Amino acid sequence: MNRHGATAQRGGLLIEVLVAVFVSAFALLGFAAMQARATTAEFEALQRSQALLLVDDMVARMNANRARAADYVQIGLVGAGAADDCAGMNGADLDLCEWGNLIRGSTEQRGGALVGAMLSARGCIARATSGSDRYVVAVAWQGVTPTSAPAALCGQGDAAFADEALRRVVASTVCVGRLRDDAVSAGVARC
Repeated sequence: MNRHGATAQRGGLLIEVLVAVFVSAFALLGFAAMQARATTAEFEALQRSQALLLVDDMVARMNANRARAADYVQIGLVGAGAADDCAGMNGADLDLCEWGNLIRGSTEQRGGALVGAMLSARGCIARATSGSDRYVVAVAWQGVTPTSAPAALCGQGDAAFADEALRRVVASTVCVGRLRDDAVSAGVARC
């Protein structure tokens, strides 16, 4: 009887090892998928923080040049195409040129390509309502995982954003305060 029981147990250890390897393989696949998702989320967060810094940069430039804030309003998108030469410019033109180069990624180059900004980034500056000192500064870029389309219009319809589910936008509404404006009566609210 003993001999027959030992023969029946032959290969049992091998099956246990195969089951353990099978379970471990699924665990490793799950870990690899989690790591890939974390890397994607980290990249999306990096792009969002870069966009927020660019929006903050333009807001600071507009606040530094309050009297000429309307000169910053752009009809088209800022940051498309090759980097611009900003030499000889001043005021709002200089600020827009430098901001456009930052959006293009001019702070870092690799192999001749500008890589210091988000994917397919574009900037927008618009007046929130006509006759007010409210401006909307926005930066749009291409994300890597689809979500819902953003409500902000910056970058909408641009060829860089073929899929609206990949377009990302951060925006800030800015009220440019002025200490004195002789053209407006004292009782009119500016913002």
